[in-house]
Amino acid sequence: MIKIILEVFILMCFTIAAFSLLMLFIESFEDNKISRLKLYDLPIQKTRFVQLVIDWCHDNIAFSNTQKPIVSLKYYKHKKFAGLYYSRYHECIIYVNKHVSLQEVTNTIIHEYVHARQRSKTFDKMYHKYQIEIGYENNPFEVEARDVAKKHEKECLKWVFQQIQFH
Repeated sequence: MIKIILEVFILMCFTIAAFSLLMLFIESFEDNKISRLKLYDLPIQKTRFVQLVIDWCHDNIAFSNTQKPIVSLKYYKHKKFAGLYYSRYHECIIYVNKHVSLQEVTNTIIHEYVHARQRSKTFDKMYHKYQIEIGYENNPFEVEARDVAKKHEKECLKWVFQQIQFH
């Protein structure tokens, strides 16, 4: 009797482990599928997509005093920038067609949103001081924006697609 109970228990553990591995594989496959989507695969207008990403940012990475920035889309390929933040106007500019994949444009939107949340009375002064002294790559404002964007781009993109599917 104990042998049968033990065999059933082992079988149940094996089944749970196999099911867990299958779910991890499916989730990984879905993440990989979403991250490979191109801008032209977008099933909604680009303006709506950008607004959903900004909404996600505001709900998930904003500080308590962060105001939503104004967002402007530009459809030409800027020679240098994928996006810009103008603190004077509290505006993020996204050069949409500078990107190939939805993950890239999501990363840029999050990156620029982080600059919006970094905004303070001394932001411009300190940003430019760092640019001159240590350069773009080491500028702490840029380091934070890159890190936050990279950390959250897939999670945000997944959420956006959930919103698109349910509306």
